[in-house]
Amino acid sequence: MRTRARIAAAAVGITALVLPMAACASGNAEASGDTVEIDFFHRWPNEPKNAYFAELVEEFEAENPDIKVNVESVLNDAYKDKVKVVAGSDNAPDVMFSWSGSFLNELVEGGAVMDLGPWLDENTEVRDSFFESQLEPMSIDGVQYGLPLGMHSKLFFYNADLFNELGLEVPTTWDEFLDVLGEIKHAGMTPIEYGAADQWTIAHYVGTLNQRVLDPAVFQADQDPAAGEFTDPGYVDALERFQELSAYMNEDMTAVTHEVARNAWIAGEAPIMYMQSAEVGYFGDAQFEYGTFNFPSVDGGKGDAGQLTGAPEGFVISETTQHPEEAQRFLEFVVNKQNGIRYTEDTGELSAVQGAVEEADVAPITKELAQGIVDATAMTTWLDNAYDPQIVQAYLTETQLMLNGQQTPEGVMKAVQDAAARVRAES
Repeated sequence: MRTRARIAAAAVGITALVLPMAACASGNAEASGDTVEIDFFHRWPNEPKNAYFAELVEEFEAENPDIKVNVESVLNDAYKDKVKVVAGSDNAPDVMFSWSGSFLNELVEGGAVMDLGPWLDENTEVRDSFFESQLEPMSIDGVQYGLPLGMHSKLFFYNADLFNELGLEVPTTWDEFLDVLGEIKHAGMTPIEYGAADQWTIAHYVGTLNQRVLDPAVFQADQDPAAGEFTDPGYVDALERFQELSAYMNEDMTAVTHEVARNAWIAGEAPIMYMQSAEVGYFGDAQFEYGTFNFPSVDGGKGDAGQLTGAPEGFVISETTQHPEEAQRFLEFVVNKQNGIRYTEDTGELSAVQGAVEEADVAPITKELAQGIVDATAMTTWLDNAYDPQIVQAYLTETQLMLNGQQTPEGVMKAVQDAAARVRAES
């Protein structure tokens, strides 16, 4: 009920934002002759994905002349606001993008998305086409609400040429990692490039460290908004380790965006950077060979070091759609293997369909990244998708202050605990 109330309240505040969607939404889409109109809402108005989906819709309509697809797209933050307002209403788009984790859970709690289980039970070839590790995060309590489009992971990318020059080995443990960073710093370079002006990058570091340090039962339990307390001392330990890493990062990290930091890494200004698998498409100007390694195991840590931080994202169907069969046909088309291959080739991202990346005409590193996700013991959900937004905001804001020397690990966790208490009271 708390989520429904939040969605309703949001609707009052951003009515103007909703109007363009309402004008062409499924509740107002009429069948014209033998043609049914459905609405498709995604978060990529920029290239290359905007053109990719435009062409995909055109091809679908050519193959399905009885269906017309109306498309709308807005960037991430605007998408998050808008979809939470229109989802579950009579104006909801029939097929819409969703992140896995807390974002999907909030849509489900609001009664906004369709249970795809009965459809997939009758179409097992669709269900079985995905990697199971990527299908499961698009479900809630064992109910399949979404289908994954792409799979993502977070890894340290490193300048292999420099590693060879300095005689460095890829680290697998925390102590080995610190030794490598020390050698690079001794050679007169900043070891890690980092852009913490974008707070979501903090979520990736801290979320991974939490998983490595904490007992898995505690790590999982605190993701429940009705029960999470964040009192385990492992949380402070994780932040202290983040502080330890920050000594090897560029001093202006909190003033630098992730994109600026990535460009600096590509230019060779630092040999290591924590980045997503989807970013390899930006590396064309790099004048060095590069490789990847997973976040090292932490001495004394209780988490599985074989896990890989990342999560799939994909599409859901509105619970209020007036055209479920047509929406299902469109969704199946978007995520089929043929288009999974094309998605990987055209966008540089990793399709969640089995065999798609393997058969795609892409660089070996792309296939290696996909295999790394498949081989991981499990996926660690992004911190900003794992917790209630109030907890996330406290975590990211206070940790950013910590990186600036204006907060302590204990102070960060006090703010997080206070936010968690508010969330529990609302649950």
